[in-house]
Amino acid sequence: MSVIVTGASGHLGRLVAEDLLERAPHSDLVLVTRHPEALRDLANRGATVRYGDFDEPDSLSTAFAGGERMLLISTLAVGRRSAQHRAAIEAASAAGIRHVVYTSFPNPGPDHPVGPVATEHGDTEKILRESGLDWTVLRNATYAELQVIPGALAVAGGKLYTNAGDGLLVPVSRHDCAAAAASVLTTDGHEGLIHDITGEEALSQTQLADLLSEVSGRQVKLIPVGDRVLGWGLTRSGAPKPVARAIVAFGRAIREGYYDVVDPAVSRLTGRAPRTLRDVLIANRGELLAAV
Repeated sequence: MSVIVTGASGHLGRLVAEDLLERAPHSDLVLVTRHPEALRDLANRGATVRYGDFDEPDSLSTAFAGGERMLLISTLAVGRRSAQHRAAIEAASAAGIRHVVYTSFPNPGPDHPVGPVATEHGDTEKILRESGLDWTVLRNATYAELQVIPGALAVAGGKLYTNAGDGLLVPVSRHDCAAAAASVLTTDGHEGLIHDITGEEALSQTQLADLLSEVSGRQVKLIPVGDRVLGWGLTRSGAPKPVARAIVAFGRAIREGYYDVVDPAVSRLTGRAPRTLRDVLIANRGELLAAV
């Protein structure tokens, strides 16, 4: 069975590809990317690497040829993703792919505070449901690895500024997202299902500050602030306004419960418990302490 992975040179795509190389015949794996040279090592291990660009729909017919199942990894082009994903889904259908697995986002509804970052995922889920293809949606929670850089800033300054209030966040490691995706791609019975891919531990901002203190060995104090104060502080510290707005929106979404989703899907799909945020921070302790 030929399995296609799009965005295969990205962080998640490469992890999925490496997992699939352990699970399936190497000749069955097709890796699609705008940067084939970045996957030369995986090509040397037997995977097929093809050029494909969602902004160049004509490139996708060749890229997807012969595939049976495909992992559609959401792109990073916020504002253009719905069109890009539609092009990929239509090309998959035309190429004869039967089943598309899509990496989505928690609670991707139209009222989500992070705006197009979430709503484009909702748009894509709808396109996929209406495509006539078999489909599976993997709603990946916030990547635990993305907590390392803001965590390092908090450790360096000894303060964690947040507008998240009493909201809860359930980080999940990219490695566990990759393992869950590889499982869905290589096993049956996932058609028409939405899997919430999360960690097993919902954390408050107080718990996050305590965890940063524990792992770093330096005291991190929680400083609750409002949306406007956080935005002002970020821009005053040099953050571009769009970045500051995105961070404020993320905190608001946590505060309003959009990320408070805990599901045992990772254990169910992979047969092992997901990594905790503590595991990820410990694995990246050097980066966590780099600015100290």
